[in-house]
Amino acid sequence: MAQNLNQFSTQNSGNTNALDLIELWLILWNKKWLIMALSFLCCASVLAFSLTLPNMYKSSVLLSPQKQQEGGGLSALAGEFGGLASVAGINLGGSSDETGVYLEVIKSKDFLYEFIENNNVKVNLFAAKKWDKDSETLELDDSVYKNGQWLVDGKTQETFEPTLYEAYERFLKSLTIEQDKVTGLVEISFEHIDPRVSKMYVENIVTLINKSVREREIAENKESIKYLNEELTNTNIAEMQNVFYTIIEEQTKAMLLAKVRKEFAFKVIESPIIEEQKSSPNRAVICILGAAFSVFFICIMVLLVHFIRDNKATNARA
Repeated sequence: MAQNLNQFSTQNSGNTNALDLIELWLILWNKKWLIMALSFLCCASVLAFSLTLPNMYKSSVLLSPQKQQEGGGLSALAGEFGGLASVAGINLGGSSDETGVYLEVIKSKDFLYEFIENNNVKVNLFAAKKWDKDSETLELDDSVYKNGQWLVDGKTQETFEPTLYEAYERFLKSLTIEQDKVTGLVEISFEHIDPRVSKMYVENIVTLINKSVREREIAENKESIKYLNEELTNTNIAEMQNVFYTIIEEQTKAMLLAKVRKEFAFKVIESPIIEEQKSSPNRAVICILGAAFSVFFICIMVLLVHFIRDNKATNARA
């Protein structure tokens, strides 16, 4: 008997669920023309919005991290004189990979603030309005920037020129830095409405990071040599003098290598180009997703309105 009741209850529950789904479908079917009309308007709005989005062009460069010490030389001395050198603040090379440090330097405020000030970033990011592919010219928004000067807001009397931090934040959104964990290769990309700007910024970033790392290495080597020469004059122990002479020789070689090698931190494997194909926006995906979400939310709204009205009518009769 109990088993029969359970079976009856289960069948009733299944029938109720089926009836609920049929009821929902009938409600939506009765409002099909309204749903279709609203969906059409939403889809048209999404399409119009996607057409207002400017085409973006991404330029990328593929880099190979340079090994600062490739065996022998300073690396050979690291095991023998590493303790003495560390006390003097001298880097004799080792197995540590500095690539991650260099990539973080690129994203740092110190690095990008200098880059922003020297590469007209504020104008290209905040005043750029439209890229004319036919004439290959970048149109600027003359309501904020005109005749080489940032204008002033007539209401607030504040300049439209962004701060360094605002430029830094927007620049980071367009900058992509990725490293392949298997090969170790690094890809740096930048996206902008002007493909020439994308290419220029990627090239200049690589040039600046190589220049910064190279200059830092040269400065550290000079300081190390200066320190070693001072210590050399303060000791009369022949063995210590030989150690200092050996380290000074290797530091001098490292400094000369840094001076002649332009691609000091990264070597370019594949140079950036002026892209002809846009990287974004994907208007087809935007329209498809917009249409799907529009139909879904319109159906939800139609059902909500129906049940609210039905509830009000039930309460009024009661």
